[in-house]
Amino acid sequence: MNGAERSDKAAVDETTTRSLPQSERMDRVLKTVGNWFNWVALAALLAMFAVITLDILSSKILNRPITASVDIASLLAAIVAAFAVSQTILAGRHIEVEFIVVLLPQGARKAFNVFASILSLLFFLLLVWRSFLYARDLQVVGEASLTQHIPIAPIMYGIGIAFIPAVVIYAAQVYRDVKEVR
Repeated sequence: MNGAERSDKAAVDETTTRSLPQSERMDRVLKTVGNWFNWVALAALLAMFAVITLDILSSKILNRPITASVDIASLLAAIVAAFAVSQTILAGRHIEVEFIVVLLPQGARKAFNVFASILSLLFFLLLVWRSFLYARDLQVVGEASLTQHIPIAPIMYGIGIAFIPAVVIYAAQVYRDVKEVR
C-alpha cells in the first residue's frame, strides 16, 4: 500500500469514526485501550515465563539460581492481573452470578443490572484511588522487593493506571443500564 492509499484509508476511517454515534466511538476507544493493556499483560506474562524458565535452567544446568527470580515473577504477576482486567470485562469473562437474576421479572432484572454496574463502578473507582494513595506511600517510604530491592511504587502506580479503563467501562455500562430502565 503506497502513501496515497494509506492517507485515503485514514481519511475514510476518520470519516467513519466521526459518523458513528458517541457510544459506539466510546466502545471502539475502550476496546482499543483494552487491547493495548492486554498486550502489556501478555508481555509481562511472557517475561515472567522467561524469568522462571531461565531460573530453572540456570539452577539445574549451572547450579546457580537467579536470586531475583521470585521478586521479578511476583511483580510481573501483579502486572499481568491488573492489565488484563479491562479486556476481561470487555470480553464478558469476569465472574457473574446470574442464577438468581434470571428468575427476576424484566423490570427488577434491569434495576438489578443498574445496581450491579454502579457497585462495580464504585469498586474500581475505589481501587484506582487507593492504588495511587498506596503507591504514593510506598514511594515516600521507599518500599522495595526483598532480595533485589526493586522499587514497588512504580508497579503500584501502573496497577492504578491499569484500573482506569475499568472505571470508564463501568461508567458507560451504568449509563447504558440507566438508559435501558427508562
